[in-house]
Amino acid sequence: MGSIATYIADKAAKKQQTPAEWLESNLKNLDRYWVSSHIGKYTHPDLAVHLHDNSNPTGEGYLTTADAAVQQDIFVDGGSAFMTIASFLVSRFSQKETIAEQKDDLEAKTAWQYFREDSPFIRREIESLGIGYESLREKILRIQISKAPEESDARLKQVYFPIPDRDGEYHLLSILPPSILMLELTNRIRKAFQVQRKCQDKKSECYGGSYQTFPDLTNVRFGGANVQNVSTRNSSLGIQVLPSLPPCLAGRKIKMPKRNFFFDSLYWRSFSNMLLHLDSLFRDQRHNLEMRERREDIILDFVESVLYEANRLQALPAGWSKETELSDEQAVWLDEAYGSQRQADTDWIWPVCLDFARWLVNAYGRFCRIEKRKEISLSDAELHSFAATMEEVLKQEVREG
Repeated sequence: MGSIATYIADKAAKKQQTPAEWLESNLKNLDRYWVSSHIGKYTHPDLAVHLHDNSNPTGEGYLTTADAAVQQDIFVDGGSAFMTIASFLVSRFSQKETIAEQKDDLEAKTAWQYFREDSPFIRREIESLGIGYESLREKILRIQISKAPEESDARLKQVYFPIPDRDGEYHLLSILPPSILMLELTNRIRKAFQVQRKCQDKKSECYGGSYQTFPDLTNVRFGGANVQNVSTRNSSLGIQVLPSLPPCLAGRKIKMPKRNFFFDSLYWRSFSNMLLHLDSLFRDQRHNLEMRERREDIILDFVESVLYEANRLQALPAGWSKETELSDEQAVWLDEAYGSQRQADTDWIWPVCLDFARWLVNAYGRFCRIEKRKEISLSDAELHSFAATMEEVLKQEVREG
């Protein structure tokens, strides 16, 4: 069973339905769907304003979303209760054979793309479930195309400026954000991070290759308490935003550690989204290779954030740690006064990694208590696994100098 068939079968099983029953029960909501490029919900979650930019010809005159090689988004009327098939259509699926290959597949496409291309891949996946492909594709392709609304909405907060001597005509000074470009930028950033991981992985054929990196990214989620009512991708992934320059924003103030870098300089609440993701993985009952790799990835996300803060301390004038009560190992790691010792003697690495693991377990416990979630008990095995993940990264940093 391939990735698309597995997705549908898993969703159906959770509802105690067959794949055909699951599809049929959700396809009735297709009349609530519109193919869109601009969705007002990203400005205000209660808006129903949406439109599809199919400007022609592309590449001439003003830049439009039609000029960008992106897939259209899907607007759903009614909120998260009706998003099931939309969530399936915008999810990316790989044609690769193994889980490892699927994870690193930069060419994975959405189910929506496969249906539009009439791909043999999605035909095989659908028919493997005993479902008629042609009739399903015909229904999917009948999803409505958004039209420009006849009037705006005050909650868009659009600014119109009257044109002198032309009664009743205005210039629109603020536009409706093109959601498909926000999503495409996010997808390209995440692909770049996939390439970065492969270039840094000694087991990868791409090890040592060049890659792009994007510092100071901001992860944005639109909406208030019900972010899932804005977009399924907004709820699960958020939107990544590049820094806006100019102006050049002042960097965050460094919180200097006094006794322990992890507990003094890292505020666990700033990791809430990652802790939520980690908690969800702990609660998943599957214990296969895919789940182990997903847990490893989220721990690497923690490590990357921690290393960013550590690098800021390493950039300070040498000797700052002498006024603190840091352990010898943390001082060697964080204070440039010990830069040569850091490279020559790596005995400091494992104690630092254990400190990281203890901080992560503590942060997870705090998160569960604040969010009133039953904490999953973690053993020394998990503690050493977290530490080992960071150890590999720190050793690689030392090797690369």
